Amino acid sequence: MTDGSDPRPRHPDRALIGIVARAHAWAGRLVCGEARSIAEIAAAEGVTDRYVRRLLDLAFLAPDIVAAILEGSQPADLSAERLTRLPNLPAGWAEQQRLLGFV
Repeated sequence: MTDGSDPRPRHPDRALIGIVARAHAWAGRLVCGEARSIAEIAAAEGVTDRYVRRLLDLAFLAPDIVAAILEGSQPADLSAERLTRLPNLPAGWAEQQRLLGFV
């Protein structure tokens, strides 16, 4: 996402990285059949079905958004709380970039 010219210091946000990693882990459990449903994941994790559904969307973030999050170069207002409270994450990567302040 960045070309190295951004003078802002990079500060990876552990909470933000954590929810993206969790989303990928849960999606992987569903895909490989380790978990049979969202409800099964929710019960195992001690969270609500709704929370699992919201986080699962994050497994489909644009790769450059994920890279920026891992580097700590995401927009300053992009937080774990903001991502988990989004009513709908667009499927299109360009729309995700606009919504989340990358463009």
